[in-house]
Amino acid sequence: MGKGVESKEAKQMLEQQSSSDSNRDSENGGQPGDRAHSSSRKCAIWKRPAFLWTIIVALVVIIVALAAVLGVSQTGGPLNSLENRTKEQIIRGSKSSRDPTDLHSRLKQFMCESSPNKPAEGPGCKLCPPDWLLHRDQCYWVSKNKSLWNKSRNDCSRRDSRLLAIRDQAEMAFIQTITKDTPQMWLDLTFTSSSVHLVWMDGSVVNRTLFKAVHLPKENNNCGVLKADEISFENCSAVSKWICVKESFPI
Repeated sequence: MGKGVESKEAKQMLEQQSSSDSNRDSENGGQPGDRAHSSSRKCAIWKRPAFLWTIIVALVVIIVALAAVLGVSQTGGPLNSLENRTKEQIIRGSKSSRDPTDLHSRLKQFMCESSPNKPAEGPGCKLCPPDWLLHRDQCYWVSKNKSLWNKSRNDCSRRDSRLLAIRDQAEMAFIQTITKDTPQMWLDLTFTSSSVHLVWMDGSVVNRTLFKAVHLPKENNNCGVLKADEISFENCSAVSKWICVKESFPI
């Protein structure tokens, strides 16, 4: 009899506890079965930060890798080593340039060995500016246009040179070669009726034996021209092509 009463009381207590749990769920706006769903939502919430941390760590790794490749590291990465190599090359170059013999040798090798104008005769190497022709120790520039005698002479002065004045047979032969298709070229020469000798503008006497003929003018204001292998004279207001001459640069 006593055992039956105890089991009945235990059953009533279980029913009361179940009823109270149901009431609490109702008060919270849920159903009794919502407790399982609530637990799963809590797990999902805890999983999100872990996923975000994974992304953040991956981004940090990528940034560090890029920094190492680009050499932006402040601890001496590839960029610093490249700078060090460049400085070493500059230092080596400056040390070698302090030796005049070495500098001369390097410059000669660079400028002369591959130069199409390198002369076969004579020691050393002689250079001319672009568009100038090298002959022995001098550079020659041939005009493509025609101009007055005084303008031609001024043009040569601007080029740090002088108008053509033929000094010897070798130069005469060279001029014949480069002017064979040109009727006449201005010479650094004028003539007046008061002239005793035929002289170049620098005061040196013209060597007439270099020319087949020298045709002196009968009037004043005449400037010398070279026609083939002869000296002739034209009015200085006429136009003609010209040649500028200056010393070559020896190396």
